[in-house]
Amino acid sequence: MLILSPRTVRFGGAEWEDVTAVIIDRQAKRTVTEWSDLGPHTVLADAPEQLVTVRVVQQVARDDVGTPVPGESAELAFATAPAGGDSPRRRVRAECVVTDVTHELSLRNGAVRTVKLVAVSSDGATDPVTVEDADGID
Repeated sequence: MLILSPRTVRFGGAEWEDVTAVIIDRQAKRTVTEWSDLGPHTVLADAPEQLVTVRVVQQVARDDVGTPVPGESAELAFATAPAGGDSPRRRVRAECVVTDVTHELSLRNGAVRTVKLVAVSSDGATDPVTVEDADGID
């Protein structure tokens, strides 16, 4: 999932501004594949263990000493709406743990912070990322 230019992202009690992108990636950490005796092609494939990672890319316009630190855990939430059309705003939420915070500085892009997080399921079976209608939510 790629969300370009959400207005703000909330992580726990902190509000991150000037976010340029939120990227949610899903990766199978363990796969199961099986074949039958009837031919060379797979007859079953499954991904019983998955890892959901989130990257928040943010422009940094001034000094900021309140950056998140690895191990910090909170709910990550933001709203997004497709450009144009009649599609409603959507709210995306996930309980996350910070795993990495990096900064880049260049003449072309200015100062950019990337926060990497792992989304955590409440019980191991529920998808850690929820997407819901955001009507009436600011």
